[in-house]
Amino acid sequence: VIHVGDYIYRGSPCPPTADCLGSPYGDKMQTWAADWLTPAQHLLSQVPFVFVRGNHEGCGRNGEGWFRYLAAGPVPVKCLAASAPWKALLASLNLIVFDASDGRAPESSRKRLPEYRNMADQVFKDLKLETWFLTHRPLWAHMRAFGEVIDGDDTQREAFGQTMPEAVNLVLSGHLHAFQALDIAHGPTQVISGNGGTLLDPMPTDVKYDFEVAGSRVKQAVNDGSFGFLMLTKTGVDAWRMEALDANSQKKFQCEITGRQMACKN
Repeated sequence: VIHVGDYIYRGSPCPPTADCLGSPYGDKMQTWAADWLTPAQHLLSQVPFVFVRGNHEGCGRNGEGWFRYLAAGPVPVKCLAASAPWKALLASLNLIVFDASDGRAPESSRKRLPEYRNMADQVFKDLKLETWFLTHRPLWAHMRAFGEVIDGDDTQREAFGQTMPEAVNLVLSGHLHAFQALDIAHGPTQVISGNGGTLLDPMPTDVKYDFEVAGSRVKQAVNDGSFGFLMLTKTGVDAWRMEALDANSQKKFQCEITGRQMACKN
């Protein structure tokens, strides 16, 4: 199971008029238990997880709990605004886990640009096997959120968006509260799976063809604005079936991803 970030939403006290009096809030064990650890307990005991850091787990918000409970590696003495990327090898599939949590929504912090470039140089070196790049903030997006049209994270795009090795077939992200899959010409498929369980961003449920996002041509985009999750099933060499499912596990879209090419239908 891959979780693309934002585990804690109880950042402030329950309003007096709401039906949540006594709910914990802030970066403490009780909040982590209520928002994530207890609800996920059964699934955590059944399958391996890969955790991506979201902006909700940044320093000054829920950073201490992130490093204590979910981050790879030892707990640092001081909260790290950007921790080093790491890889997991699953059979013949590389997973690169990248920390783009720092910064205000929707983009990551511009001051991280040199750091992101250095980290990308290290993590992309000598990639040969099929690779998925896991980062909370999508490099490319085409949706309205935060009161504006979002085209993705300028900082990550500038740092390494045009230099990703051919082995990177898929960028898997969250952050925006909807589902979207973009077939990027001359780039990896960008998938946003941010519709897992909080207030959704408005997203038309349609298929769109041949348009531009942040200087890149998108051959096809599929969108859905309902609650749900993704299931990816390997079907061949560098080939996957991706199903966008709703909260009742009913199929909304099915896409075939082969190398860097994506074709979808609903």
